Amino acid sequence: MIGLLMFLADASIGNLHVAGPRGLSHYLATLRTFLWRDSMSLNPIEVDPPVATALVHEPTPIFKDENITVFGIHLPPQSPADPVSALESNTSNMPEEPSTSRSKRKRSPSPKSSSKRQQVDETASDSANTSNSFMSTSLQGSFNKSNFSPYALIGDDAKEWLRLTIENMFPKMPPTPDEKKGRKGKKAKKVEESETVQPGFGGARHNKLVWHKERQLPKFVPSISNSSDPAMRETLCYVVVGPRYRGRFDPEKAEALGLEKQNRAKVCKGETVTFKVPDEKGNMIERTVRPEDVIGASEPPQVILILDVPSPAHIPDLTTAFETNPLYSRLHSKKIEDKNEYSVHVIYHMCGPRVLEDPRYKSFMNGFADSVHHVVASREHAPDPLTFTSVGGIQLKLNKLDSDMFPIPYYRLKPEKELSLSGLPPSVTLMQANLHTDCRPVKPPQLLDVTDNFHPYATGEKSIPLSKPVLGAFRRSRSRSRSPSPSRAANEPGQDVVVVPLGTSSAAPSKYRNVSSTLIQIPNYGNILLDAGEGTWGQLIRFYGDDPDHKSGVWEFLRNLKCIFVSHAHGDHHIGLIKLLAMRKQLRVPPTSPLWVVSLHPILLYLQEFSDLEDLGLNSPDGNGVIPVLSDALSWRPARKYLGGVASENQPWLDQNKSRALARDMCESLGLSDFVTVDVDHKVRCYGSVIKHKDNWSIVFSADTKPTNNLVRAGEGATLLIHEATMGDDQADAAKEKAHSTFGQAIEIGRKMEAKNILLTHFSARYPRLPPASMQDNTTWAVALDHAKIRIADIPKLRAYIPAIKRCFQEIEDDEDEVETQNTATWGD
Repeated sequence: MIGLLMFLADASIGNLHVAGPRGLSHYLATLRTFLWRDSMSLNPIEVDPPVATALVHEPTPIFKDENITVFGIHLPPQSPADPVSALESNTSNMPEEPSTSRSKRKRSPSPKSSSKRQQVDETASDSANTSNSFMSTSLQGSFNKSNFSPYALIGDDAKEWLRLTIENMFPKMPPTPDEKKGRKGKKAKKVEESETVQPGFGGARHNKLVWHKERQLPKFVPSISNSSDPAMRETLCYVVVGPRYRGRFDPEKAEALGLEKQNRAKVCKGETVTFKVPDEKGNMIERTVRPEDVIGASEPPQVILILDVPSPAHIPDLTTAFETNPLYSRLHSKKIEDKNEYSVHVIYHMCGPRVLEDPRYKSFMNGFADSVHHVVASREHAPDPLTFTSVGGIQLKLNKLDSDMFPIPYYRLKPEKELSLSGLPPSVTLMQANLHTDCRPVKPPQLLDVTDNFHPYATGEKSIPLSKPVLGAFRRSRSRSRSPSPSRAANEPGQDVVVVPLGTSSAAPSKYRNVSSTLIQIPNYGNILLDAGEGTWGQLIRFYGDDPDHKSGVWEFLRNLKCIFVSHAHGDHHIGLIKLLAMRKQLRVPPTSPLWVVSLHPILLYLQEFSDLEDLGLNSPDGNGVIPVLSDALSWRPARKYLGGVASENQPWLDQNKSRALARDMCESLGLSDFVTVDVDHKVRCYGSVIKHKDNWSIVFSADTKPTNNLVRAGEGATLLIHEATMGDDQADAAKEKAHSTFGQAIEIGRKMEAKNILLTHFSARYPRLPPASMQDNTTWAVALDHAKIRIADIPKLRAYIPAIKRCFQEIEDDEDEVETQNTATWGD
């Protein structure tokens, strides 16, 4: 959701409603330290547990506009005895009109607009509105106490705190009537609430809670448990009802009845008209025409169901809802009269383990009309093909250059279990990428015609297309790679350490690169992950492979993952972190050592607060869970303090002495002599890192930064420098403005540091293939590629491969490779 919210804000979606089960507001508020969008207002619709009247009344929609009406079916974490549990949900937050909830709020001028994601600067002035008038009397009484703590709030005060926090994150307001009139009193075109408000219209305001954004939220207490067990999940299913379309007007019947133009309009509006017409003898007679005399039968609303059923334990509540509720029972019917009222076209079943094989669920599916299309997402019954086949196709070609450095991505074309159609409805389709369903005109689910650049070649069905120029470039590159490096000793420390770039794109994922993440594999000790952008878990599965028994593949990697270092709070560097921790918690063969997460206070606070919703394994009692470590405590020099200080409400990592002690344990586990953070020069607080091993090798990671001598001093003589190189050398001014480095600047930092090897990463989306780097100098540097497996000893070899890799990319068709950089949404700056 985080990436989607950022994308929608950058796409100028001015007002957004987000619906979900209990905990939605808490979840959104946990994002406050890194997700701020003054250009959008967001209204969370948190669907509370159902009320007793649901048994006999039509459900209340959770959202409605001129196109769709959406209902929510609440499935609790476990099946209560009362069958009302899955019926009508209390939606007190349902929007009436987009403007009503904010029309009375005071406003202040909008800040200068920006297409980039912004955060509240730690040195912001006191210009924000600091009045308490926006608070209820109860919350204001708590807020004004000297020992006030948001963490201690409960009940309505806690809910209000979350609401005000979210308003701070998305503070844009609809324009007032005066502002809709343009400048100098001239009336402008009417601005609808759903349209984008142009700069100068509307406004943004932050309430006083903005100064408390780094304090812990009120604790969210789930109804049952925050366990990762699917049976304990609270979920919502959705019923989406389209509009009812009027039948077609029959002009021939109208002509025969003598219905003239002015009366035709009335009949089309549903009116019955009476008028005089001549009979066969020329006498005037009175004739009455009803709408049904000239208009065909109306088209019933098309209905889509999205059913999220995590476990067999949720089935009884779901089936009870469709048996008991007046609306849902008409949808779950084979009667013609019910289909004429509502026509269910397609149902998306998101099934957890063992759900689809459960006889109760098969019986439920068969209760719908035979014409309904069932699209099923069931991991155990589905194959696992590559979605982005173009990047897979490139990897196949590079695998022919060097099979060790460029392994073929993991994929699986056969399911873990064959889907038995016995007992299922007649029209069942497995969900897959690019499956498209038209609801009007009604069409069955169909696969879009998308070129597959990977699977036919990976399976041997077709030969991998390698042209003579590419094969020639491969031969020349291999020849150069065999030339020994005069400056490299065979027994130099750290040569067997492996670097796997999992994401080399800056700001946003592109066609051939995911966002930032770099894996360090230390033989016989374990793994370190440097940043974890969105999609990192998927990248790891493609690299290591999956194993249903959790004994090998990506699950073995998780057991050996000892440290995740998150450099700063821009989303392209950490949005994937939660997923990694959640999947680690699901390990069936548990890890035997902790996972230390080293990061800034806002990221560690985010993990702590999110743990109220889902168990991430923080501070597990067995001692092998997730252990937060404050990166400021590991700084090579005294770190800057946070704005206004930070309260230590249930946040043990804020004890810097304790964080340093925990880091020593981490170093011992990984065979490190030291792990130091280095403050670098970026737009927000950001740390690079220096990793030193007892075997006398070191890796320096720059994170996002302008060229800074801090790295040079802290990382002198590094075995490997991993440095961001966002821009080409012709974009030095742009790099400086965005607080990034060019290729030449990154290499120069390596020279000053006397780094033995340099690996460049974090490339702008303006370079869709290989970034433009000069090959003329003699420095041992190379360009990182997603899913390459690079031993430090092989950095010179990778550099020798660059001409061949470049040639490989050049043969990609231009229309396949076009990137629209101007309209690209960014995850960070």
